[in-house]
Amino acid sequence: MKPQEQIQLINDTINKTKENLKSAAPNFIFWGSLIAVMSLIHYGFPEFIQKTTYSSLIYWISVPLIGMVLTVIYNIKKRKKTGYETHIGRALKIIWGVFNLAWILLIVISILNNQNPVHSILFLLGIILLITGLLIRFKPISFGGIAVIACSVLLVYNPEVNSLLVNGIAAFFGLFIPGLALLYNKSNV
Repeated sequence: MKPQEQIQLINDTINKTKENLKSAAPNFIFWGSLIAVMSLIHYGFPEFIQKTTYSSLIYWISVPLIGMVLTVIYNIKKRKKTGYETHIGRALKIIWGVFNLAWILLIVISILNNQNPVHSILFLLGIILLITGLLIRFKPISFGGIAVIACSVLLVYNPEVNSLLVNGIAAFFGLFIPGLALLYNKSNV
């Protein structure tokens, strides 16, 4: 096989993976919407969310855990329907699985240390989004990852900024917008 044919084969594989990952767009849209709405609800109605000592913690753990279950079920059904898995798709599945485990670990650590985990979670999410965007060569997801990392850095260096608003903004620009871009992508980006 000639070098040009090899390069074309690699590009075709990446483009096919990107096309296959359109089924992942609802995950990005779902999580971007869910986290942005949860952040806005908590910001707008803190007396409701923070009614007891643990109600905020329950809110921020139970709703995302239900979301995780729903997205895992969705992804399993999509994978069965497709009938195969690409190497890049498998790598992304592993990367996002590690993210989920790390998210749970960050929550536990923050509870034990009585710390706000938002900046740590945003940094981790931003890195995973950036890796995802670079692997599939899809700039909107890479830029979304950079935006989420920037939000994390903003919270670290400007702690008086409301973390709920920054979290909602990060979810919107890091997940929701790139998810829409992936869903409606018609050309090779």
